[in-house]
Amino acid sequence: MRKILLQAVTMALVAGGPLLADSVRTESGAQTGTIVGATKDAVQLSKGGSNIEIPTNEIVEIALDAEPFDVKTARRMVQNGQFADAIDKLQGVEGGNNELVKQEIDFLRAYSMGKLALAGSGDRQKAAQALLGFATSSSNSFHFYDVARMLGDLAVSGGDYASAAKYYGGLKTAPWPDYRMSAQVLAGRALLAQDKTAEAIANFDEVMAANSTVSGAARQKSFAAVGKAKALAASGKPDEGITLAQKVVENADPDDKELFGRAYNALGLCHLKQSNPKEALLAYLHTDILFYTDPEIHAEALYYLSTIWKDLNDPDQATDARNLLNDRYPGSIWANRQ
Repeated sequence: MRKILLQAVTMALVAGGPLLADSVRTESGAQTGTIVGATKDAVQLSKGGSNIEIPTNEIVEIALDAEPFDVKTARRMVQNGQFADAIDKLQGVEGGNNELVKQEIDFLRAYSMGKLALAGSGDRQKAAQALLGFATSSSNSFHFYDVARMLGDLAVSGGDYASAAKYYGGLKTAPWPDYRMSAQVLAGRALLAQDKTAEAIANFDEVMAANSTVSGAARQKSFAAVGKAKALAASGKPDEGITLAQKVVENADPDDKELFGRAYNALGLCHLKQSNPKEALLAYLHTDILFYTDPEIHAEALYYLSTIWKDLNDPDQATDARNLLNDRYPGSIWANRQ
């Protein structure tokens, strides 16, 4: 029997592929096997006759062998910011009897709906219902923390700050310092949305002072620095804000489009508060041209571009920016701001 199994393994390897094809990719590389269990904190992968546990905070992407090709395509679309296309791609796609595949389809659809709602091109209530439905039916999913954050972001966009605090609180239950730091960053952004700059700065300072070297902590500190830069601009200290945001730009991972987009938007606001519209224009153009994949961040940049171009006596460029904002993100807070 051992000889037969050995021959089967050898034939599979010669054919050029692994026997087990569920893939869990982390920052250090990908591992293949069979996912035999998952919780909000870890995924259990059966590999080489034994089980290994991969913490959720280390996971960059999971691809399931049993998922249809359309699911893989939709996941790529989500990663590229093509949320409406992802929803269309998932129309009629089912997971069969595989619970993890069904969860993945439901998550990708609900997450895309949430992203569109945050950009103002989707229904916020329907997105929240889809996300809450996922949280109820798949409460132990490894997507738990992504859903908690999305629900909090939707609550902030609707001005429901009490609900936002509740949803962001889900991140505080995570066993990893960087996730708990992210809860502080998100709470700080919610305070900024309420013009509570002093409280926001206190939140951001707490994250920036955190004594943590775990993977992801540096990124959260950078988000906190960017948030503080915007708070400083709003409180009349744009020079200090520029110093913080510029340092983030100089040191950030070149592939981190969200962080760069937020950093350049913060720089733009600081320059505006300095009455330096040309430098502000350059900052927001960075977001518009290079770091536009996050709809919420892009909508903010387009709003300011439309106002700056107008102030710089270029009405055609101002109209183009405003039209793009209205066309792509019609229901966003930025499109509704005059």
